[in-house]
Amino acid sequence: MAMLSRLRATGFRTKLLAGISVIVVLTFCIAGIATYRIYMGLFEEEVSEQYRKASEQAMTQLEFRMQELYRISNAIVFNPTVEKAVTGLATNQIESLYDRYELQESIIEELQQVKIDAPQLQSLYLYDMNGTNYYHGLMKESAEPIGADLFAQILAKVEQSSGQLVWMNEALPSRIERSGTRDVIIASRWMRNKQLGMYGMLVMVIDEEFVSRSFREMTADGEGSVQLFDQYNRILYSSENVESGTSADSSWLTGPASRIEQEGREAVYFTRNFSPQLSFTLVSRVSMSDFLSTSRRIFNVHVLTGLISIVLSGLLIMLLSNRLLRPMKELVQGMRGIRAGRFDIRIQIRSSDELGYIAESFNAMAANVEGLIKEVYLRQISEREAELKALQAQVNPHFLYNTLNGLYWKLYLQHDLETAELVSSLSELLKYSLARVWKETTLREEARQIRNYLAIQSAFLENDFEARIEIDPEAERCLTPRFILQPLIENAFVHAFKGRSESKQLLIRAYRDRDDLWIEIADNGAGMEPERIKQVMEEETEAKERPSLGVRNVMRRIDLLYGAPYGLRMTSMPGEGTTIRLLLPYREPARGLEEGA
Repeated sequence: MAMLSRLRATGFRTKLLAGISVIVVLTFCIAGIATYRIYMGLFEEEVSEQYRKASEQAMTQLEFRMQELYRISNAIVFNPTVEKAVTGLATNQIESLYDRYELQESIIEELQQVKIDAPQLQSLYLYDMNGTNYYHGLMKESAEPIGADLFAQILAKVEQSSGQLVWMNEALPSRIERSGTRDVIIASRWMRNKQLGMYGMLVMVIDEEFVSRSFREMTADGEGSVQLFDQYNRILYSSENVESGTSADSSWLTGPASRIEQEGREAVYFTRNFSPQLSFTLVSRVSMSDFLSTSRRIFNVHVLTGLISIVLSGLLIMLLSNRLLRPMKELVQGMRGIRAGRFDIRIQIRSSDELGYIAESFNAMAANVEGLIKEVYLRQISEREAELKALQAQVNPHFLYNTLNGLYWKLYLQHDLETAELVSSLSELLKYSLARVWKETTLREEARQIRNYLAIQSAFLENDFEARIEIDPEAERCLTPRFILQPLIENAFVHAFKGRSESKQLLIRAYRDRDDLWIEIADNGAGMEPERIKQVMEEETEAKERPSLGVRNVMRRIDLLYGAPYGLRMTSMPGEGTTIRLLLPYREPARGLEEGA
């Protein structure tokens, strides 16, 4: 009963997709099993024949590669210059060092082309009949030279031959291989002249990859194994971990060349190829399970085909169901958009049924939410602008600019130049302060107004006063809020220099640090206790104490305009003065924009 209830609760589209999928799967299974059984027998025969042909092709490639080595060895052995040089050096009849050097150079010159024509050679050695090496051509440095013990083994095998190439597989020390050794094939032979007289021994060291390259296709992905035997039926190369020089199993060299053998519980396909030119035998074996793995891939293709059929059927059903349930899909997308913050999204009403009513209600809800958000946002913007204007107004005294300008000219005509200059400075400050609240200025213009303010304050000080303004040329172009420095400098006159009789000093310094602008205002005034600094910075002073308007104003304006991490830092020591540091973003005015008054 519970399963029946869950089935009834399943959606119609899910039921339809499940029913069609069952029909397709059953049809595919019946047809696939029948086809699989018919083709499996034919597949095993075809793959076995392909593997036999691959083995033949590998042997043909190997013959071609080995013939090239035979050609190179014959070219060296029967070279009269090489014969003359080795024979001459071995008889010790040439005592002149220069003549011996010329013979050595003649060998190098004759074998220079071999280095170019035979890149498969790792190194090349020429020995006389006494075992003295007169040429060591190190073509590649992937393996170390042949040692005395290995030379003795090579000589012993060459002595057993009648002049043809003798092959060995060895692991030479290597400084570039992680294992410390590199597998190579060593081919050696007696060096005979045209009269068949022996005058030395030739040793060629070949990279094992030169041989194994012919068998890559047969051993790809770890499938199958290959053993190559030389003319003495000793292993010259093996894709398995078999010691080189091991004699071949007699069963591998007899019996049918291609057959299926049983090794334990596993069936193995065996093929053997013999090369009359090289007298080499190639034995290749592959597990029939590897063939069956290929057949399993065919079975997997059938399964995949069935799954694709199910998917295509599902897509057709989904196209139909999507057309019928499109309003619900659009409603879900609209809700996701609202969740992501896009409150301007609306749903198209396509019908007058229940889904149409839901869509209409959703649109009304989205419109209400969007209106409320815009209202709150505009209210916050208005509050911030009003607060910024109010703070700006605290340092923008509204004097009569035209009246001050007239007073300046009257004093100037009366030759009261000192007072006229003070009025001019005050007039410029007034004009500067009457600009719009959001209009920024450059640090150069802000410093000019600070000089006007300092000129006014200097006139009222009875004692010595020294002010220095040090601004880097690069920092002068930085944009800053208007009157960002004047309130802080005013604090120095009102608080730091109050009651101070000795010399008063004020330093204003500005410089750029990457994307930041640093402004420092330092005085040698009375200074403050740490508790007082904390009160000023954290606004803990009582209302009746008239808190420092300048510091509060600047801190609040920077916070409103730029936010963290920009702001104001203050350090002070009682009796030693106060230092205020401002951190602002470095921004230059747009090119071609001239700053107004």
